[in-house]
Order: sequence, then C-alpha cells, then structure tokens
Amino acid sequence: MSKHLLLCFLFFLSFSQLLLSSCNFSFSNSTKICPHGQSLALLRLKKSISVVYNSSFWDCDYYGGTTSYPKTEHWKEGSDCCSWDGVSCDLVTDHVIELDLSCSWLSGTIHSNSTLFRFPHLQRLNLAFNDFSRSSVLDGFGRFSSLTHLNLSYSGFSGLISPEISHLSNLVSLDLSWNGGAEFARDGVDSLVQNLTKLQKLHLRDLSL
Repeated sequence: MSKHLLLCFLFFLSFSQLLLSSCNFSFSNSTKICPHGQSLALLRLKKSISVVYNSSFWDCDYYGGTTSYPKTEHWKEGSDCCSWDGVSCDLVTDHVIELDLSCSWLSGTIHSNSTLFRFPHLQRLNLAFNDFSRSSVLDGFGRFSSLTHLNLSYSGFSGLISPEISHLSNLVSLDLSWNGGAEFARDGVDSLVQNLTKLQKLHLRDLSL
C-alpha cells in the first residue's frame, strides 16, 4: 500500500512540474509590448509639438492643484510605449486606448496629418491645459469611433469646431470649454444633442454657440 502511495505521489509531483513549466512558457510567450507603429506615431507626435517650460503652471499647479510636467519628455525610442507617461494600453491587445497629456507643457499646432489621429482604438483623450496655438478642432477628432471621453479644455483651440465631433456616438463626456476662439457651425450644438445619445457630461463654457 505504501509503495502504491509513493508512486502516486511521484506521478503527481512530475505532472505538477510539467504543468507549471507549460504555464510559465505560455505566459512568457504571451508577454507583448506596444506595437511598433503606435510607438512610432507617438514619437512623431512628440517631435511635432514643442515643450515650453512651465507653460501649464498657472492653470494646473497654481489654480488647479495638479502638478504639471512634460510627459512627452520621458518618451524614449526603444522602450515600451505602454509604460510611457500619459499612455495606457489594452491589457490584451496592447493597443493604445488612452492618452492623457493634460498639463504637459505642450505648445504647437495640431495639423490634419498629425499622428495624433493614428490611434483608432483610443477610448480616452485628454489634451487639457496646453497651448495648441489656435489649432482647429479638426475632422481627425471624429475618427476616434471608440472614444468615450474627450477633453480639449483650456488649450487654445480656435475656429470652427468640426461637425465630425457629433459622430463620436460612444462619447460619455465631452469638454471643449475655455477655448474662446472656437465656435460651432450652425446647428452644431443641435447635432451634438441629437447624435451623442450616451453623453452624460457636456462642458461648452466660453465657446461661441
């Protein structure tokens, strides 16, 4: 009887070690990093927009109680972009699903060919408290079909707000406030109300409606 129990124990031990090795192998092979195309797009975005020292200080640190710092300065080629400041990725696919570049000392113009618009899986985008040099709220913002949260407040946007914004049917929160030079086209606000049926928060203060 004892010999039988010993054989059973040895079999169980061997099987357990085999199973553990198999799990470890599967885990190590499933570990992925940020897709190269997305990493490259982020680095090009960094290159296209300047960092101006302490440009977000008054709005963020002094009045808002939020520490501002140049998040993109920590983006380095050859490292996993999912670990970069302000970048969050899907745990399964590693697609970039959130960019939080608020209070990042950013200054420059966002053009229609900006690599900012190359993240089709983006769910949250926050560019608040920067200076985008009177950039327009372009059609490109309407490409983020999965977007649930969009914050462009206090960032120097101007001109007509693209009607494509009203096509972001998954939006739950939209903040375009305090961009004094920006305005909606005729019936633009009506389109927002009619199309964005999931919207729970809408901030449009200081806009021309």
